[in-house]
Amino acid sequence: MSAPDRVPADTRDPGDSAADTVFCTVCAAPFQNLTDCSAHELQKHKNTKNTKKKLRQKLNALSKQFASDQTQSERSKLQEALDKTSDGQYLETILNLYKADSIRLNCTFNHVRNCFEKEEALQVKVFPFGSLVTGLALDDSDIDLYLESTNDQLSCPKRLFNKVLRLLHRSICFTDVTNIRHARVPIISCKHQLTGLHIDINMSYPNSTYNSRFISELMKRDDKLHKLALFLKIWGKKIKVVRMGGLNSYCLLSVLLVNLQVRHLLPSIKELQTRTEPINVNGVNYAYSLELVPPLPAQMSALELIGDFFAFCTSIDFETTLLSPFLGCAVDKVATLATPGGYPQYEEQLAAIQDAVGEAPEKFHMDRTVCVQDPFELQRNVARNISQTDFLYIRQCMVMAAQAFKNPELLANPKKLYDYLLFGLAEKIVADKSLNWPTPAKKSKGNAIPTEQQIEKVKVLVPTEQHPEMTETENVEDLSRVSWVVPTCVPEKKRTHLIFPSKNDLKSLRSVVFSEYIEHNRTIYYYWLLCYVDTIKNVLTEIFSLDLELEESNEPCYYKWLIRGTVDTWTGRVGKLLPGQPGQYFDIHKQQTVEMLKTRSGNPQQSVSLMGYFAMRATEDYQKLELCVEACPGHYNEMQRFGSITKLFKALKDLLSKYTFQEKLLKWDINSVGSVATYSENMYTSTK
Repeated sequence: MSAPDRVPADTRDPGDSAADTVFCTVCAAPFQNLTDCSAHELQKHKNTKNTKKKLRQKLNALSKQFASDQTQSERSKLQEALDKTSDGQYLETILNLYKADSIRLNCTFNHVRNCFEKEEALQVKVFPFGSLVTGLALDDSDIDLYLESTNDQLSCPKRLFNKVLRLLHRSICFTDVTNIRHARVPIISCKHQLTGLHIDINMSYPNSTYNSRFISELMKRDDKLHKLALFLKIWGKKIKVVRMGGLNSYCLLSVLLVNLQVRHLLPSIKELQTRTEPINVNGVNYAYSLELVPPLPAQMSALELIGDFFAFCTSIDFETTLLSPFLGCAVDKVATLATPGGYPQYEEQLAAIQDAVGEAPEKFHMDRTVCVQDPFELQRNVARNISQTDFLYIRQCMVMAAQAFKNPELLANPKKLYDYLLFGLAEKIVADKSLNWPTPAKKSKGNAIPTEQQIEKVKVLVPTEQHPEMTETENVEDLSRVSWVVPTCVPEKKRTHLIFPSKNDLKSLRSVVFSEYIEHNRTIYYYWLLCYVDTIKNVLTEIFSLDLELEESNEPCYYKWLIRGTVDTWTGRVGKLLPGQPGQYFDIHKQQTVEMLKTRSGNPQQSVSLMGYFAMRATEDYQKLELCVEACPGHYNEMQRFGSITKLFKALKDLLSKYTFQEKLLKWDINSVGSVATYSENMYTSTK
């Protein structure tokens, strides 16, 4: 490439080497560049599956960064700047302290653009996007570029990618050249030699230039909106909410758009597109008209808008909600995206993209932890990279930020409030070891619903006069936040388990049914169900020695017992058969029960006060059996991880999985079976 154009000497950041240090988000190991850090995370932490463990590791890593000399120095610098600031100008001071040097940034871009466009071997046009265009660049922001070839021989993005990569390696203008070929959008990363600014280059995805142009024009129309968006980006960076591989600043900005749209302060993208001709790029309409966009209300300060944003985020049920700037609201993601006809514009865009590019596009990733739709690309989830661990931390930060805006002392002193939001909040999260972080419930079982008594006892962390960062109170204004801010996890009210007939089950049963008993209007699944129900009743009474009281039920194939137990006969069992003992699994466990009752009765360590409900519900075709256990009122603690009902249910599932169906048939008297109604009546009588 050509020799570097002249760049002002003072544009080089004196702290460049320190600023380039990248920390692992799991173990806080330092690396000189992002590529080495990403490789380390993939190699060392890719098999970490336990969400709670990962969250603990994340907090430990964050605590090291927040306690570092660099962070403490930044906080002191902020406090000194705020002390010198007059009232009403604190936000301006913060923005000036952290926003990028626009002269340095634009000078670097002009030099980089000249390097590429003057290269005869390339013949490209350079288009910027991202923070350089939107005006939301911070002092650590990079430069994002899209290269469009004007050479027919390099019209293929892959060929252009290889050409640019070779030239960058030979250039004296750039260093630290790396490439990521197999990403959703392949990019080349490098560093500008003179200024040390990082540059990301893509040659296959022009869409981001249109998104950036929209954000740029929106920011220029309202200075208050620009300040609001810039502060939220600073906030996200400082408390490590916005990071590579998780929540990005574009996603945070998209959430802000929905927040303003829900408050009727900004029209939806759908409305903005009604007064202009479409601009279709690969099937996506990027047209908009900002003529009808009103300025933000003069009576609302920037600080009030910041507080309103955090209040909005904490009111959203992200597990079931889609945030859509295009629609301008928060909607149920299943009813909208997974239901035919639920979102006509989304379906029309998928068809338009397929017509434009010749292949079906990837649909919206609605199975992710958070679903935030791109304002224009409706099939794109801009929050797809947020993991459950990331979301737990993000959610807690937003909850605590929202609570800070309810503290009269902090509201009366904006200087303290800004310092708390940027540094004190995250520092308090990682420092407070009494805070237990609940993991999201498994989707197959649903989230536990706390009882009124439990809600009354919940203590939520909110600021007070003695400790403006955090303390405890009994007041809960938004119960939807309870599962994220309570110091202790509320136990699940019920646990479920599904059983399906296997081919071996039906094969074993078929020979018995056909040889001994046939009722022509019944399927083989009907007898499988009755065998299983009878087996489970025998296990509960004869092996686990529980008292059962069958309750009345109007449903066929539905049984519900009140179960009671005073001695733990389900833990410490020997589950394996010894050689020469086939078909004796039930008898061996029954003998263990006899021994346990002799040794454990009267032993305080083995005594329990178990009281709950055990239910079995079958489908109408008898091909699925659901087991459900729940605690009686006053016994909810037994549903905790090490509670007696939880242990009993786990032992039951383990025993049923090892208790072969062939042996179940040997214990089952099929000739005593009548109709379902008769069978239910017989069971009711037998358990009384």
